[in-house]
Amino acid sequence: MMEEVDLSDQPRQRVNSDNLSSEVDETPDPRIQVELERLNTSTDTINKLEVDLDEARMLFRQLLADSTHRIDILAKRLGKCVEQSRPYYDARINAKQVNDAEREKIESAAEHRRTSALYHEAETRVKALQKELKRAIAKSRPYFELKSAVNQQLEAQKQQVRQLEESVARAKVTYAQALSNLETISDEIHRTRQCQLDLGVRGIGVGAESPLPPLQTIDGGLPLPTHPLHYAESSLETNTQEFKSLPGKLGPVAAPIMATG
Repeated sequence: MMEEVDLSDQPRQRVNSDNLSSEVDETPDPRIQVELERLNTSTDTINKLEVDLDEARMLFRQLLADSTHRIDILAKRLGKCVEQSRPYYDARINAKQVNDAEREKIESAAEHRRTSALYHEAETRVKALQKELKRAIAKSRPYFELKSAVNQQLEAQKQQVRQLEESVARAKVTYAQALSNLETISDEIHRTRQCQLDLGVRGIGVGAESPLPPLQTIDGGLPLPTHPLHYAESSLETNTQEFKSLPGKLGPVAAPIMATG
């Protein structure tokens, strides 16, 4: 089992504010308490899951043993017919496996025939256009080769932008979580100081009884944004545009295909 997290060398136990200090004026930074509580929660979850896993494994072993025992008893009661008929049932199992494999093969073959027909239709059109537009194709070849190369670069860059947008979105989620944690910390500090004031105990440092600064300035005096986070749409106008490139090698029966866009 995973042990609870503590800061001392004593036997580890669940950590809370009482474990850290018994003196009001020695209350630790609430951020430490929050992080320790997060670890404790994770530890509790892991311990529970490990218990559930052990129980599931034990149940499996028990089920396996019981099933084997029941099957053995039935086999002894039925006698020789079990072994005599075993080849038949083995053959049925094998037939089902072969049938499933054949069905997958047929489905795959049907899809192959469909796509093959589409390919031959497209190839026929390419050959017809090449014969009809032979001179224009030869003359415009540099244009389409350049456009193809540019489209490859654009497609690669578009993918890079998408990856960066996803990274930014993930970072904003992390930021929002951190901001939420700061709000929790601020609330805890306010409650702690209010409790000290109620008990007539002055905290450490001058002005400890003064209200805590707003959350927007709690982080070393640096202002924190108060506006909600907005996940911007893709900045690329061509986000949904596909940039196609020519085949790697143009054979005698191939013709350049204009990139979309």
